[in-house]
Amino acid sequence: MAHRYFLTEVTEDTATVTGSEAVHLCRVMRIKPGDSVVLCDNAGYDYAAVAENVSEKVITFKITEKTKNEAEPAKNLTVYMALPKSDKLEFIVQKACELGAKRLVPFVSEFCVAQKSKKEDSKKARLEKISAEAAKQCGRSCPMEIGDTLTFKQLLQDMQKNSVNLFFYEHADMPLSQVDFADKNNISVIIGSEGGFSERECALLSENGAVTISLGRRILRCETAAVSAVTLTMYTLGEME
Repeated sequence: MAHRYFLTEVTEDTATVTGSEAVHLCRVMRIKPGDSVVLCDNAGYDYAAVAENVSEKVITFKITEKTKNEAEPAKNLTVYMALPKSDKLEFIVQKACELGAKRLVPFVSEFCVAQKSKKEDSKKARLEKISAEAAKQCGRSCPMEIGDTLTFKQLLQDMQKNSVNLFFYEHADMPLSQVDFADKNNISVIIGSEGGFSERECALLSENGAVTISLGRRILRCETAAVSAVTLTMYTLGEME
């Protein structure tokens, strides 16, 4: 399979790649005129392309074919993830992107051990890079969007954008199979950190329309719960057939 890269600009028959992608192509991949790659446009399309002019600043390609990317999901899934400790969030970003989530939004809840970083911009840039690499690896044309870290109040506001919000909670007893997703295109999953949620937060999520869903009788680590919730939701939506 040809290597995949994100293009900078595209016209009917020409595309350009600049920035870090161009540097990587030149220094690591040793691209030369005549080499074939697949370029992704962040809008759901892939382009078979042949390199024409090569430099570390800008590489121009001749487009030979444009195709709709079949790996991009039809449904929009947002993952609201309470901030976990250490590098768990990086793992969750990678796996959520591979599984087809459109957006991941970190948030701070009462029992989060980790808190919003003073180096928020650099951490977000790191997560965006992980998402982009995961998108390439799994054949997507768009990286999963990484949102800014929200307060719990901001989370309650942001989730109003969605048709269905699934709150995965260890004390719930409703299975995912009972949720009606008919004609629902914007769905979210809400996952807690290592400390879980307070009773107040659980009540607020329910009051704001979240559907409380069970992941079974076992208590899962937050990273396991995140991957499980995304997998089960995407499967139920028909995105893994």
